[in-house]
Amino acid sequence: MKFFPLYETAANSGTFQLGSVEIDADSTSAAVAIAEQNAPAGCRTAVCPYRSLSGLPESLPPTSDEIGKLYDVLAQPDGASGLFQSSGQVFGSMAADAAGMVLSLERFFGYRLGLLPQGEKAAVAPATSGGSTSATSSGATPTGSSTVVSSGGSVTPAS
Repeated sequence: MKFFPLYETAANSGTFQLGSVEIDADSTSAAVAIAEQNAPAGCRTAVCPYRSLSGLPESLPPTSDEIGKLYDVLAQPDGASGLFQSSGQVFGSMAADAAGMVLSLERFFGYRLGLLPQGEKAAVAPATSGGSTSATSSGATPTGSSTVVSSGGSVTPAS
């Protein structure tokens, strides 16, 4: 599945800005783990699933690590230049990964949605700045610059 990170604009602000690095991960929680590696200090991390093709997404069963995870739904009703804020809804990865529900409802609502893990803690370490860095785990191959790969997924810079 493909995602973009959402980073809180300031500590406990409740508003999130869309990041520019595409994340490819096996589940929503894996995408959050990848996005957290570049989170601003003191801010929470969420993700915005996306699908480059039109139509409804396929229903994907959640991975074993994803089953039972709950997410606060973030909405961006003001369009592409707006910030994401809580919609008051909660989605869970039970019979399907919560990302699929978000993709389906985006078509219904006409605006983007994101997923913030319930109980998400703020980042404690400042994000790395400048230069090209790369870290790899689980045998994945990184691509591009400023690449972080983990949990069976990969990150590639958006074009």
